Amino acid sequence: MIAGGVDPMTGFLDRVANILETPDVTPELEFRSVRGWGSMMGFALFVMIEDEYGVKLTPEQFLELRTVADLMRSVEAGKA
Repeated sequence: MIAGGVDPMTGFLDRVANILETPDVTPELEFRSVRGWGSMMGFALFVMIEDEYGVKLTPEQFLELRTVADLMRSVEAGKA
């Protein structure tokens, strides 16, 4: 938890759900499997990680990620 009692994972899941246009986002979700997945959603996730969390991934690093938990771990590792 961070100040104000907001769980950072919940905020992250909300952002990902907004981009993927689905309320059914869990850490285990393989984000490329959602209905309507395409390059624009991928780009939006890639940009969100940099803009919202200040973590710059290479395209190669991003392509290695499979689940929402992988995305979150990459953000946590990038902030370390």
